[in-house]
Amino acid sequence: MKNSWASKIISIVGRGLVVGILLMISAGGSIAQNPSEKLNLEILSANEIVQKALTDALYYEFDKWFEVFEKAIRRLEDSPKSLENRIDLLKYNFYYSGLLGELCHTLAFTSSYKIQEIADRFIHYSSRAKELAKEILATPDVTIPQQAQANLYLGGAEGYIGIFEYGEGHLFTALINGFQADTHLEKALSLDPNQLDAHFGLGLYRYGNSRLGGFGNFIMQGGRDLRQVGLDHIEHAIREGAPSKPLALKTLAWFYISEQFNPNNSGIPAGKPLSASLSRSKALEFMEELETEYFSNPPYANFPGNKELAMMQALQYVLDSNYASAKAKFEKILEVTEYLKKNRGFAINPQLIDSVKAGIQFCDLMLLRPKKNDEAGQRSACLKVMDQLNFLKSGGAMVEYDSKKIRSELHDVFADKLDGLFHDMNC
Repeated sequence: MKNSWASKIISIVGRGLVVGILLMISAGGSIAQNPSEKLNLEILSANEIVQKALTDALYYEFDKWFEVFEKAIRRLEDSPKSLENRIDLLKYNFYYSGLLGELCHTLAFTSSYKIQEIADRFIHYSSRAKELAKEILATPDVTIPQQAQANLYLGGAEGYIGIFEYGEGHLFTALINGFQADTHLEKALSLDPNQLDAHFGLGLYRYGNSRLGGFGNFIMQGGRDLRQVGLDHIEHAIREGAPSKPLALKTLAWFYISEQFNPNNSGIPAGKPLSASLSRSKALEFMEELETEYFSNPPYANFPGNKELAMMQALQYVLDSNYASAKAKFEKILEVTEYLKKNRGFAINPQLIDSVKAGIQFCDLMLLRPKKNDEAGQRSACLKVMDQLNFLKSGGAMVEYDSKKIRSELHDVFADKLDGLFHDMNC
């Protein structure tokens, strides 16, 4: 039973929904590097290099930028300890951890699957960024704009560490870092309202704590429901052109998908904030914007497609009961994943592949339509659906996934759809 398609598909879809809660304040921008472009790194600022590197992460281009960042960090560590050099060093450490975080997403890390060397590097550069930010803030001649920047990166690094500790099961440490992240992001905005990426970080914090609820939200936000506040923060960052726009678009699309099956929204009238209808409209809007701006004309000829966008689209199609289109998107994820494994050597979590195949199997089940006079086909179809319903309703072990809340809600989505099919076929 543990290998049931149901547990697999809930695992991978649920994991995607909470990926956005990772605090990934980036300088993503919309600058994509043409692969034939020869960069003269000597004349580019740290911000320009970071923009190119993090936008390239959308296209799974990591290794060349790791080398660039490592060289820059070594050079700056050996340079005079001027405030300007320390700020650049902070940026490179922070965004290196951001690149590593995106690699972790690409490889589908979970609490039970990770490559330790990558995880260690992620926490090393996050911790180093936190250390440097505190050092800069303690410098006597630091200016207000520099304080705002340092607080932004400090809050971001604390967010990185917090989600890492949460995944490791260290709840208290995660809560401390989360609280500190919130404080420093608010400080960044109070010092400089133009630090738009702080809106992205605060939005992740407000929404994530409220959506997952429980002890963490009680301690951090007094148990208040700040989902809409968080969503508005993230949308503000997007509409004002924050450097984090690519990641903000991905995150907001995931969150609005999540709100469509949030049982707390069941009584909200259509068209009102957090209603299923408005959440669906918002999810489609942000997915379309993400695809149009970054993936309709990718800068790499061999780019196989973005599997996270395909996963969002697949789940939206499932929610819309468009199972043929959902199946096509699941097949696209499988295609991209196999390409990255075979052609790029990415050690992707095998559970991702199993989960995608499970999604295809789910869609095939939902597309079952035996002819009315085909009694044998009708019995066979009913038995297949009944088998999956029995598993989902058995109360047995479902999936190793950190958020029981999201896992349970996704369980209900798939169970309800199978139950509806069971009755439609008069089983």
